[in-house]
Amino acid sequence: MLTHAYEGGHPDHDAAAFAVRAALALLAARGAPVPAAAEFPSYHARGPAMVFGRFLPGGPRARAARLSPEEHALKRQMLDCFATQRAVIARFPTHTERFRPAPDYDFRRPPHPGRLLYERFGWGMTGKEWRALARAATRTLGLAAPAPRPPARGETGDATTAAHAARSRPHAHA
Repeated sequence: MLTHAYEGGHPDHDAAAFAVRAALALLAARGAPVPAAAEFPSYHARGPAMVFGRFLPGGPRARAARLSPEEHALKRQMLDCFATQRAVIARFPTHTERFRPAPDYDFRRPPHPGRLLYERFGWGMTGKEWRALARAATRTLGLAAPAPRPPARGETGDATTAAHAARSRPHAHA
């Protein structure tokens, strides 16, 4: 199964990453076969910059596939159909596809330290609100929350998550 990376670029992309992980957890809880999950990068903040088509640092090793001229032409043709997003899509690298195994994210924590990209644009969602919705969905679906991890260097979470993580520091999370 291929999905967006949890990277704080757009709340809908982060929701897709959450939905895939939740669906896989529900399959596992029912004893059903669970497909492998892979992810691709979209965009995220790195300091004041907006980064396109690259993963956040850390996480599983990524692979890059250089597209043939025919594949690249087809990709350009498909992207051109997405007229409402042309300005954003124009900033993506289109000659290479990047992907990696999707890690077991702790959606209670921000994907990276600092302000999330979507918090810069007034899209009606903050990271704190998004994580609260992810926690509520986790409870509603009857899923176990992942083991807490300490905040990464420079990372701040909401007070509840940070306090909980401070009490149990046995796990590091890539």
